[in-house]
Parts: sequence; structure tokens; C-alpha cells
Amino acid sequence: MSGWRPWVLSLLSSLLVSAAHAEDWPLLRLCYESQDLSPYTSAPAGAAADHPGLVLELIEQAARSAQLRLVLHRQPWKRCVHEVRQGASDGVFVAVWWADRDAWGRFPGRSVDAQTPVDPGRSLWPADYRIIVRPDSRLRWDGQRFQGITHGVGAPLGYAVSQYLQSLGVLANESLAPATPLKLVAAGRLDGYVLETELGLALIKREGLQGQLVQLPTPLVRAHWYLPLSHQFYAAHPERAERLWQAIGEQREQRGDELRKRYLSR
Repeated sequence: MSGWRPWVLSLLSSLLVSAAHAEDWPLLRLCYESQDLSPYTSAPAGAAADHPGLVLELIEQAARSAQLRLVLHRQPWKRCVHEVRQGASDGVFVAVWWADRDAWGRFPGRSVDAQTPVDPGRSLWPADYRIIVRPDSRLRWDGQRFQGITHGVGAPLGYAVSQYLQSLGVLANESLAPATPLKLVAAGRLDGYVLETELGLALIKREGLQGQLVQLPTPLVRAHWYLPLSHQFYAAHPERAERLWQAIGEQREQRGDELRKRYLSR
């Protein structure tokens, strides 16, 4: 029997037991990126129904463990953030913590007075963001500074990595969907583009750009992905919020190897 089937059978059993009580659970409305983020929040092309996405599996099971009724919807990233800020959504994923994001979201471990740091033990997943370039590119990144910048380096609009590139003075003035900047990189009209490693590999393959683009070996950023909740939801359900984050960390620890084998290319 393959590794995932015992987990599926166990999940079905727990669903049957909890179904009678689920209608009394608090509602958890989560917004996530409308763009394809395979293999994390979208199933890879041709995947079976039991492959909803690596991060989605973690969140769905964690919500059940925390006894929360999960409702998901997709929006552009900045719209998701706006909804969380206004309390129209209870949380957003996936998010890298950045100090200015404390204004609109509550991250696990982070106190309102900013005296305690975020807790990577309750994060969704570790994330390396790498720079995609042409094989003959003069662009270099040594972990601290860039060399060979001509046109600038792009990143998805509103992402923490775009803020970091801006702080380094190399952010290109591009706000296009990721597939288009990758083609600009391949054409030599953009020095590089930054995406999480697996997302970058999947997009290069999907766009048929293998051999035309590569990833630099040194990550631009090593971070953790989190599920920040709205301040309104945390104020109303602090214990459930903490249980959710704890369950997310437990799911990642218990099922991380299995999920890597099923979803990730490396």
C-alpha cells in the first residue's frame, strides 16, 4: 500500500466522526493567490483528485484538527491582503513575514507589541527564492550584493521579495504575471526574475523555457511561509487561532517527507 493511503483512510474516519459536530465550528475564511502556484496551492496538470496542492493539504487537515470550518476563495494577492486588513477574509496564504505586515495580519508567535518574533515551528513550509536568469547572463548574486545589473530584476507585485529587491535598488518596474517576465528574461530584456525554487522550475517547464533559463545557485532569500490571520479573527477566536497554527506545524513535521515525495520535483 502506498504511503498516502493510510493517511487518507485515517482522514476519512476522522471526517465521519466529526461531521455531526462540524456545523458548530467557527468559520475560517481564507484567501489565496489566484495565479497558479503549482505544486503548492494548485494541483499539477493531470494530477488525481487526491493531489489538491501541498500547502492546501496541510491547511485543510490543520483546520479540521483545530475544529474550524474552512472556506477558501482565490483573489489576486494584493486583493487578499486588502480583505484580511478589512476583516472580509480571516487569513491569507502563503505569506512571508515582513515587519510592515504586522499592520494587517497576525503571524504565529508574533505579539501585538512586536516584542516576540514569528515562530518558524508553526510555519506552513520553508521557501527558498532564487533568481531565474539566462544561462549566459552576466548577473551575479553572492548573497549580499548584485553584479551585472542592466535592466533590473523582477518579482511578483506585492511579494516580500519585491520589497527586498527594491531595498537593494535593483527592482525592475514590471508588474506582469510571472510567465511574461520569464519570457522577457529569456529574450534578454530583463536581467532576472525571482520566484520560489519549485514554483520557478514548474513555470519554466510549463512555458517550455527549459534550456533557455536557469536558477542561480545562491537563494536571494531563505524564508518561511506562514498563514497570517486577520486581527479581527484572532481577537474573536484566539484559542482556535493558536490551535490552528500548532496543527499546521504538527502536520508539516509529520507529513513533510511524504508531501515532498508526492509534490516536489527535487
